[in-house]
Amino acid sequence: KVQEALDLEERQKKEGLKKKAKHPGNKAQLEEVWEAEGFDRSTFNPKTFFKMHDLNNDGEWDDFELEAVFEKEVDALFEGFEDVDQEEKDEEVSRMREHVVEHVDMDGDGVVQIAEFLEYAKGKEFDHEDPWDTVFGDSFTDEEFDEFEKSLEEKEKEEIKAQADLEKQKRLDTI
Repeated sequence: KVQEALDLEERQKKEGLKKKAKHPGNKAQLEEVWEAEGFDRSTFNPKTFFKMHDLNNDGEWDDFELEAVFEKEVDALFEGFEDVDQEEKDEEVSRMREHVVEHVDMDGDGVVQIAEFLEYAKGKEFDHEDPWDTVFGDSFTDEEFDEFEKSLEEKEKEEIKAQADLEKQKRLDTI
């Protein structure tokens, strides 16, 4: 019962943090990064922000530069959890990067150029404040997980039986 209470508390904590996660690449999220870097939120400037995070000064954000923008936010999302899974954090950063590339990279080359970012910053999508659905947002109860495992076991058994039947038929065909 103690473990169940701890698990419930952890799920509730994750749900609360899920609601706090800012949508990656939107103005509110980037202003938060700006502020965390010591600047006044009211002075946020997309062009300056872009150039500050274009670490190699090539006029575009590659995967590493984009992920660096999200790492502090993801660290903050996981703050206070007892068993932080680094893979889960990495997945969250990766999902955020992919989301921004999908919405901002207009020419599909996999990087975000300054012109693309500035054009995006002028659009209405930049100002939206929809919450971000985090990786850990989908918590399952023990019963749901047990049911899922059972359905996987049943599918595996069906696949093994189908494979055995196929092998049996091949042997019969060769006789």
